[in-house]
Amino acid sequence: MPGPSPSAHQVLVYSGPGVSPLSLSHTLLTLSLLLLPHYTVQPVSPATLATEPWEPNTALVVIPGGRDLPFVEELAKGGAVGRIKEYVRLGGRYLGLCAGAYFGAGEVRFDVGGGKEVTGARELAFFPGPCVGPAFPGFDYATENGSRAVSLSTPSGKLIQHVYYNGGGYFPPSTSDAVTVVASYADLPSLPAAAVLCASGSGRALLCAAHFEYPLHDPPARDAIAKLEHVPEQDELERAERERLEWVRELLRALGLKPPRPDDEAEADDEAHLLLHPTHPSPVLVLSHPALTIGENVFDGLKDKLVDGDGEKTLLDANDELHIKPLASLGDAAAVTSHLFQLRRTQPEFPPSAALAELSLDPAQPAPPQPPDFNALPKAFLTPSADAAYDARWTPLFNFETYWAELDATRKRSGRKSGVLRGEHAAIGDLIWYGETVTSTQTMLDRNPLLLTNLPSPLVFLASFQLTGRGRGSNIWLSPPGCLQFSLLLELPQAMASKLVFIQYLTALAVCEAVDDDGALGVRIKWPNDLYAEAHGVGGSDAAAPAGAGAAKGRAKLGGILVNTNFVGGRWRVVVGCGINVLNAAPTTSLGQLHGLLAARLGRDGDGAHGRPLPPAPTMEGTFARIMAAFETKWEQFVDDKGFEGFMDEYYGRWLHANQEVTLTTVDPPQRLRIASITPDHGLLRCVPLAAAASSSLLGSRYDRDDSDDRTSFTRVTKPTPAAPRQEQYVDLQPDGNSFDLMSGMIKRKV
Repeated sequence: MPGPSPSAHQVLVYSGPGVSPLSLSHTLLTLSLLLLPHYTVQPVSPATLATEPWEPNTALVVIPGGRDLPFVEELAKGGAVGRIKEYVRLGGRYLGLCAGAYFGAGEVRFDVGGGKEVTGARELAFFPGPCVGPAFPGFDYATENGSRAVSLSTPSGKLIQHVYYNGGGYFPPSTSDAVTVVASYADLPSLPAAAVLCASGSGRALLCAAHFEYPLHDPPARDAIAKLEHVPEQDELERAERERLEWVRELLRALGLKPPRPDDEAEADDEAHLLLHPTHPSPVLVLSHPALTIGENVFDGLKDKLVDGDGEKTLLDANDELHIKPLASLGDAAAVTSHLFQLRRTQPEFPPSAALAELSLDPAQPAPPQPPDFNALPKAFLTPSADAAYDARWTPLFNFETYWAELDATRKRSGRKSGVLRGEHAAIGDLIWYGETVTSTQTMLDRNPLLLTNLPSPLVFLASFQLTGRGRGSNIWLSPPGCLQFSLLLELPQAMASKLVFIQYLTALAVCEAVDDDGALGVRIKWPNDLYAEAHGVGGSDAAAPAGAGAAKGRAKLGGILVNTNFVGGRWRVVVGCGINVLNAAPTTSLGQLHGLLAARLGRDGDGAHGRPLPPAPTMEGTFARIMAAFETKWEQFVDDKGFEGFMDEYYGRWLHANQEVTLTTVDPPQRLRIASITPDHGLLRCVPLAAAASSSLLGSRYDRDDSDDRTSFTRVTKPTPAAPRQEQYVDLQPDGNSFDLMSGMIKRKV
């Protein structure tokens, strides 16, 4: 196999089984911030490494943190390990972080004599000796028990402080001239090597046992720093963060890469912090599948409502004012990148509030401070054109090149075409609004009637952060880093009015299928509109409980769904909002955490106990692509069948409530019930009283609602049997009027 060509520009980050989703995410982000635009940074599967001719265009192969043994198993298939080794020998570069550093050594000696022992030779062997670990005590898989903030000393005497550590090893002294120690553990007496640069033929490999990819201001690094006896002040932490990034730049240069040198490195180093801690809304990019040009026409239905201005058009809607301009007006791709960068750093000017002025009795006195009204700010929209092709530098938190590739691959696996219209409309997931930071995807679609009425559908609005995200009722949806949040604009015919309630069930089912196809992660549905994790290791349960031992699984919320409907022009315009935790750091429960728990369980019990391998680590782009593909398939069936009946068995297989006993508190006295099903006609939660009320009256098979409270109906249905006919009473609960407290087993009035 060939080595890299002189023009090699790809940085491939392994994303297959064994990798930590959170380490993968931050490795992609950190390397993107430091290497774009000189290099493209993208995830790569083990199949690609084994079968595709990736070597000539690749400048660096990266194995992030995770678990070494799945790396050994997956990358042995098809000879990927041998190809990586030969690629480096011929002039390529390798970067291994924590587990990737173990994997790049000649031997692994992990927890020798302990319960987590892993030993054995490794084929890459860039370091001609063992990687021995853990360097610090306390490590436990899928937890933060052994995590800590460590200091690393460099050969020049510089101290890199508060670097995140969790289970990494150290490299014993080597007599080889091919090995250079680039960092040592300053917190350990003998100062063992924490990072080594190894020559291999014409190439180089950097093995770092600590996690330099994690920003210090965010979990898990922030939580590890909080364990220190003397927690650093904010200014010290900011200085340490800049030193971390500069050190990573130095390591990349030592590998032979050429990171761009920003005019102001301190300003550039603040970029990661600004990305993960936004303070105001960012421009919204209008994007469409690369094979389509539908993004250019997204505002065509509003032409007579748009007001021409200075190089842009303005739309004044009920909740938001939109300022729309073409991307090409900003210049080339680099100019767009610079424009977006400056907008992150520039605080907007909020218009004066008449309501605040009225609060002050004395005009000479300033009005009391109030939280910013983000809805009052004009919202910038940037539309595409043929001469303004998408550039990944514009969206460092979500790579749309990766997303389109994942979407195409997912559709291909299910036998569906990609990048083509479905009749006169785009496929679900092909027309996208993307905002790095927005007020609320749901509010901007649902509470702006001009947009709601005239935008093409289906359209999906995706955001990395929401400042005022909406949940069910009056709830606020918080969106920390790693949360995938989007709203879908859809249409339904008038005749399906009675089936609108099922859309939240359909969405939950599609998300479950997309993120946990075989149920191994434990993603479940909580009525009426929540997604939960049910697994060992969440909700305070024991992560180390042996499979089949009867230990109770814990439950914790993963996400939620919100559906708003409006009847417009003889059809229903539906806005489906969804937020799901994909890569959130602990203590938030996320798909990444579930993946880590499953990896730990498979490692303890063996794959044979489950009959299935470890699935690939979740990514934001891959998760979103699979959700879009799964939802499109189910939505088409839902519309064709004019109902949800065909999904009932699948839905029951995913929900948490089979025969669950609950207490209904909306009646006096409270009533004990057992959950039975969802009614197929109106989507109500059907329950059976544990002790039927003697005074209840005989009703027909239709729902009889008490006018005093439309959240509950009591129905008695005659169910004859060969032995004797009998009557059974049901209690049917509406999803919109009731709140289900899963932990206490109580159904309460929704407020």
